[in-house]
Amino acid sequence: MRYYPLFLDISHKTCMVAGAGTVGTRKIKTLIQCSPERIIVIDPHASTIHIPDPENIIRHLREDFTPAHLKGCSLVFACTNNPEVNNLIVEACRKENIWCNVAERPELGDFILPGVFSRDDLIIAVSTSGCSPALTAKIKNDLSEIYGSEYALLTQLMAEVRNLILPLNFPQKSNREYFRRIVNSNALKLLESGEKQELILLLKEILPKQTHNQIQGVTDALL
Repeated sequence: MRYYPLFLDISHKTCMVAGAGTVGTRKIKTLIQCSPERIIVIDPHASTIHIPDPENIIRHLREDFTPAHLKGCSLVFACTNNPEVNNLIVEACRKENIWCNVAERPELGDFILPGVFSRDDLIIAVSTSGCSPALTAKIKNDLSEIYGSEYALLTQLMAEVRNLILPLNFPQKSNREYFRRIVNSNALKLLESGEKQELILLLKEILPKQTHNQIQGVTDALL
């Protein structure tokens, strides 16, 4: 396995995108969904960045890239249409030990981006390690047909159940068994069909009595 699969929390990070063309704009749109502290966009040619930014996260600098732009950055995307500039960005990032992705030649950077689709907090990422973007896209589309919006509800349900179970300080093995039983039950079908009372009965059957007075509130939030 060439690449180490990883999900990053960038909510307190500054990211940089060099180049605000079609590719760079895609990167910015994805980044802004993850609520970083700041997205610095370096592009001397782009007049403006046409991306909704209600939190004022994006800072557009109409300047040529220099290594000084990397100060404070944790993640960098080299998306210019000039290979020499992209190479300069990679070299500068390596000196500063900053992770860099190179759009035109991903093998030159430190990481590649998988094909991704999400159902709220459920995120499914697919990668062929750069071997075939077409195959990545096909598998991603196939999986999106299998994992519908009901899986977002199941993910939310499991988060709520964790909040009920973990404060009880049961052994980890017991907790895993509760979670496993719900995931392997027909809870998904009940969520999909909106059968709230049946879901309440199911959860009371599986979960310990200490949680029963809170199950109604959990299902009310979901259905």
